[in-house]
Amino acid sequence: MLPKRLGVGFIGSGFNARFHMLGWKGVRDGDVRGVWSPNAKNAASAAQYANSLDVGPAKPYRSIGDMVADPEIDAIWLTGPNQARVENVEEVVHAIESGRGTLLGIACEKPLARTVVRTRHGSGKVSCKAAAYSTT
Repeated sequence: MLPKRLGVGFIGSGFNARFHMLGWKGVRDGDVRGVWSPNAKNAASAAQYANSLDVGPAKPYRSIGDMVADPEIDAIWLTGPNQARVENVEEVVHAIESGRGTLLGIACEKPLARTVVRTRHGSGKVSCKAAAYSTT
C-alpha cells in the first residue's frame, strides 16, 4: 500500500495562493485539497484553478475550522493578506484545541505578522499545536 499523500488546505485565494498552487505542479506526494477565503466565490475560483492545474482535488470550504476538521487536510498553507494572518492562525488553533481536527504543520508564505509582538503572539499559539514553517 502506498503512503498517504499530503493534503494541503490554502487560506487565501488571491495572487499568492495561485502562485503557490502553480508551484505544486512540481510537488510529489502532495495535493491541494482545499481553499478558504472570506469571499466564497473567490475560494471556489481558486479551488477550480488548483483543479485545472491538476494539483487537486481541491474544494472550497465555508470556514477555516471546517477545513481543519476535514481528515483530508494534513497541513495549512497560509497565503492570505498580512493583516489577517494572526487571526487566521488563531482560527486554526481554535479548531485544533476544540478537537475538530489535527494538522502536521502550517506553512506561512510571508512573515506571520507585521510586528514582532504580533508575530510572537501568533507563533506562540502555533508552536504548541503544529509545527510552523516559513517559506520565505
